[in-house]
Amino acid sequence: MNDSLSDKVQWLVDRVLISELLFSFARALDTKDVDAYVNNYAKDGVLELPDPASTTGEVLIIPRNRMSEFVRKGIVTTYSATHHISANHQITIAGDTAMSHSYLQAVHVGATPMEHWDAGGWYDCNYIRTPEGWRFTHVRLTAVWMTGTPGAIKPE
Repeated sequence: MNDSLSDKVQWLVDRVLISELLFSFARALDTKDVDAYVNNYAKDGVLELPDPASTTGEVLIIPRNRMSEFVRKGIVTTYSATHHISANHQITIAGDTAMSHSYLQAVHVGATPMEHWDAGGWYDCNYIRTPEGWRFTHVRLTAVWMTGTPGAIKPE
């Protein structure tokens, strides 16, 4: 980073905008706003996450053009509520690209608040600056711990 005041301000603004994108990502899931969720990604963006059905550590790669269906099926119709927390954002910016490492906690609620499965871990993300602002090019979710059984709890 250059030491000019303008460069320092731009660095701070970019960090805030990237953090806001991470918050928007979580909020869109929790409010079941599928369009907002998908719009957080660049046109060729992908989501990578552990396959909850796998016992051997396989991952799912979901491209942006399949995210709407994936989120509707995986979150909107599966759980009565979710609660995603994104914290400890470590962000590295290199011109019009960036990457981050951040912590997550996610709660997935079934028919009642007493029925849920939870997960914790981190997101490793890559970004690109677009005319519309920063967007994800790659989001990788790494689960460190889980309680309950993913997908086993269904809303009534």
